[in-house]
Amino acid sequence: MTDTTATKPAAAARTRRLLEGPIVPTLLQIAAPNLVVNVVLISVTTSVDAHFVGRLGLDALAGLALVFPLMMLMQQMANMAMGGAIAASIARALGAGRREDASALAVHALVVAAAAGALFSAVFLLGGSALYELLGGRAAVLAAALEYSNVIFAGAIVYWLLGALTSIVRGTGQAAVLAYVYVGAELLHIALVPALMFGWGPLPALGIAGAGLATLLSLIVGCTALSAYIVTGRTALAPTLASWRLERRLFGEILRVGVPMSLMPVLNNAALATLTAYAGLLGVSSLAAFGAAVRLEYLLYPLNFGLGAAVLAMVGTNIGARRFARAARIAWTAVGLSACVMAIVGAFAIVSPDAWTSFFTDDPAIRVAAAAYLAVVGFAYPFVACNTLMSAFQATRQPQWPLLSMACRLLVVVIGGWIAVEVLQAGLVGLGIATALGLAAWGIVQSIAFRFYANLR
Repeated sequence: MTDTTATKPAAAARTRRLLEGPIVPTLLQIAAPNLVVNVVLISVTTSVDAHFVGRLGLDALAGLALVFPLMMLMQQMANMAMGGAIAASIARALGAGRREDASALAVHALVVAAAAGALFSAVFLLGGSALYELLGGRAAVLAAALEYSNVIFAGAIVYWLLGALTSIVRGTGQAAVLAYVYVGAELLHIALVPALMFGWGPLPALGIAGAGLATLLSLIVGCTALSAYIVTGRTALAPTLASWRLERRLFGEILRVGVPMSLMPVLNNAALATLTAYAGLLGVSSLAAFGAAVRLEYLLYPLNFGLGAAVLAMVGTNIGARRFARAARIAWTAVGLSACVMAIVGAFAIVSPDAWTSFFTDDPAIRVAAAAYLAVVGFAYPFVACNTLMSAFQATRQPQWPLLSMACRLLVVVIGGWIAVEVLQAGLVGLGIATALGLAAWGIVQSIAFRFYANLR
């Protein structure tokens, strides 16, 4: 990688904007492309695969459903947990004027990503069959799951490298390029999925494995584009040959936050799985209603993390420059902006639930039950905004507080859900109250921790 004098003034100006620019416009400018990335990565990519795999039959679609949560767990670890630690460490170094360290951290991030990708490949290629059987996969469904999973996880390193490269760019505050790269890669993915699954021209029909291969090829294109962007000196980094010298302290800078934060998506998915299990105890109709309603909560996370990625860059840079008061203002401003968006979604859920649930079912009984659940949970959606502080805690190197807040949510959901369903027999409305209380605990604990215990002094 090389540094170019032509890009130095622009890079310095971008760092200065993070340190001195108006907070709200800068947050929104960085958040917008990150939102595009999250929507593409979380929603569009998986939906495209599901759309075409559905043409192969129910067994193939069920097999894809078994793989989906584990694939999402890997993406969340690579982009949110370890990726957040990478972005925050680079932002802190740039804010402190340590461009050489920032460049070296980028190299160390790629090494960490390669190691994590190799670990995921080993686990799922060797233990995938036993794992999917444990999740209920049998016969043709298990075969389809393994066919798709083996391709995806054989290329796990691609997911992790793309997450690391994305986070490196995020850490420099230059998120606009990410939107172009991800949209371009996704357009390629959309074209490749049917071509590789069903065989077009000289291409053989690969079935469900073709969907996995199409995903990997599009991600490789994304990795190549971002690598070229960084190598050609278009970021605020100043890479030299010395950047490739591996140091324990720089690995520690990333891993001391990234490793514990990797538990966050595990705890979050455990909370959602617990709620799903309780809904299943209420019967098929309640489970279907819960499944339709809770998808609206899934939508909140990419919206919130789009703003959180901007917080990582801005708070991290200001902490590096020891502008602690401004870093705190940025974090709370982001919470306020996110709360406005979450409140609008919550009001939509309460006032017009059918506008959402009609996307999933025409059954009037299911829609009524889902509306009752959303009428309760919608009031708690603004608490999701406090999760923006997770990014600020990553920048302050304090992963324990986001983990504590998520553990509190899980505890409330486990105990509250049991009381609502088994003791009070309050049905889906009672489960909605437990969900709302869990979201409130998550947000309140994290807010109190940031107010009194964040390292911003």
